[in-house]
Amino acid sequence: MTIIHNEGQDPIIQIANEFTVIQVSYTSTGQRERLLVSSPRLGFQTLLDPLQLESLTWQPPEMYSKLLDTPYGPGTELNARPLSALLGKD
Repeated sequence: MTIIHNEGQDPIIQIANEFTVIQVSYTSTGQRERLLVSSPRLGFQTLLDPLQLESLTWQPPEMYSKLLDTPYGPGTELNARPLSALLGKD
C-alpha cells in the first residue's frame, strides 16, 4: 500500500498486486461524501456513497468471483475458440 500526497488535495491510497493497481480517495460533492475508487491502468472509476459501501459487506465471496468473469471490465468478453477449431480439426 502506498499513500500518494497531492499538494492541496486529499491523499490517495494506492493498493497493488501482480494483477492490478487500484486507487481510493475521498471526495465531497456538495453535501454528499463519496469514496472514489479508480483503476488507473484500465481507466475505470466509480463513486460510492456510504450505503453502497456498506452493501459490499453484505455480499458473499461468490459475488466477487462473478465480477471477475470479465477481469478487464465491461466489453471484454473473451471470444475463445478451441484449438481444434483453429487447426481445422474436430
